[in-house]
Amino acid sequence: MKLFTADVQVHSCLSPCGSLECSPARIARAARERGLDIIALTDHNTAANCPALAAVLADVPGVTAFFGAEVTTAEEIHVMCLFGDAETALAFGEFLRAHLPPQRNDPGFFGDQPVVDAHEQILRLEDAFLAGATDLPLDRVDDEVHARGGVVIASHIDRPVNSLFSQLGFWPGGVALDACDLSPRARAADWRGRVPLHVPFVRSSDAHFLADIGRQCTTLQMCEPTFDEFRRALAQQDGRAVFCADVARLLSSSH
Repeated sequence: MKLFTADVQVHSCLSPCGSLECSPARIARAARERGLDIIALTDHNTAANCPALAAVLADVPGVTAFFGAEVTTAEEIHVMCLFGDAETALAFGEFLRAHLPPQRNDPGFFGDQPVVDAHEQILRLEDAFLAGATDLPLDRVDDEVHARGGVVIASHIDRPVNSLFSQLGFWPGGVALDACDLSPRARAADWRGRVPLHVPFVRSSDAHFLADIGRQCTTLQMCEPTFDEFRRALAQQDGRAVFCADVARLLSSSH
């Protein structure tokens, strides 16, 4: 087994709240500069920039990417939906498109939503309202992702908005979430009692700016940096494991 450092929630320029500097090419280079082994692209309710990231990786050795989207469910819960290849993520994104709100994006308020290629050339400006919630309930998103071979991670469960607990107030039965994500100041011990013991915690940057990539990471104990190994690590199978440090504790101990 080896240890790999992963940041599994990064937004590109396509996310309505993402910086325009966050092209897939720059994201990949930033990940390599910060010593990350694995990154995941998770734009809001779309996977349209995943092909660009996949194309970039040939020129960024040592970095593996997972692909997906951060979906806003009908309950307004944010969940990361991850896949091992850009094609599956893109197909999932097309599925999501039919479940987005009918209104169009307002660039003056939310900013432009550019779909780009590996060379940072704009292919089109997405006009769908990516900042809104889909009409898909959590259990439907969970079933759809798993049917496509992906994993579902509840985003920033400690936040007062758009989190599993802020929206529901409890752990939902009948939903097979693969992991839960914690924000920087959240202590894992404070949330362990509210999350089933078999569900691991992860930490991600939720980066919307290049400077934030890798600010929070998860250490994965796996045989190799592949999506299948990642899925098995989340399930804690055959010696694979997920290590999620308390960032607040580490910050205080460094001063």
